[in-house]
Amino acid sequence: MVNQIDVDAHDRLRQRVAQEQDDILATIQLVQGDDLLEERLFEQLVDLLVEGLFLDLRQRYLAGDVERVVYVDELARLAERCRDAGLLPLPTRDG
Repeated sequence: MVNQIDVDAHDRLRQRVAQEQDDILATIQLVQGDDLLEERLFEQLVDLLVEGLFLDLRQRYLAGDVERVVYVDELARLAERCRDAGLLPLPTRDG
């Protein structure tokens, strides 16, 4: 069962990630031409975008848009796709 404290904490985390994405997008424009900084910021942006995918999925669960079984299945599939693309360093239990 989902409680309001979990929902509020999740909303704050989603807002923080969105703000960090905005900050990085603005900063990338300022460091244009510095390949090292651009690359580092781009990597951070990709990490935040991946985190956002997981947060959006959890938001759907917390809002009651998907049942727990569906949420867990979609979570596993998202993690597998991200791992396959090299976006998550953690191996699966099977691998």
